[in-house]
Amino acid sequence: MAAIDLNGTWRTTAAPADVWAVVVDLTTWPRWWPAIDDVEVLAGSASAPEAARFTFGTPVRPLRVDMAVTSSRPGERLDVVTVGGPVRGTGRLELEKEASGTAVRFAMRMDVRSRLFKPVERVLAGAARNDDRLRQAGDDLARLAGGEPGVHEV
Repeated sequence: MAAIDLNGTWRTTAAPADVWAVVVDLTTWPRWWPAIDDVEVLAGSASAPEAARFTFGTPVRPLRVDMAVTSSRPGERLDVVTVGGPVRGTGRLELEKEASGTAVRFAMRMDVRSRLFKPVERVLAGAARNDDRLRQAGDDLARLAGGEPGVHEV
């Protein structure tokens, strides 16, 4: 089984508190992460979800993954883990104040565990690692947080 690893840094002129408000509200993710089509809150509230079902657009069929927030340091770090669906994985978003705004470091690791998606695992991995889509996510996150995009490292 091949792992899909996503690591990088997005930068924005927005203040850390404004970026945090967007990142911690999982329901906003489809507005800034191009691979995500929909988010349904499963536990918690819309502004502070504890668990949510993410629907990703894929070449085969919609990929639905349930994720739970495992820990959070408000304004600094958000950790998530998959709790259901055809993908097993973990993710972390860390915010750091910089002179020009905020750096958002992301680290995600996913493994496909569904036989339905195994035949296209390489396609999914390639789509997930698409630098243009990752840069677009950083740009959209920056704007949604009220800032301008900076130089991303994806």
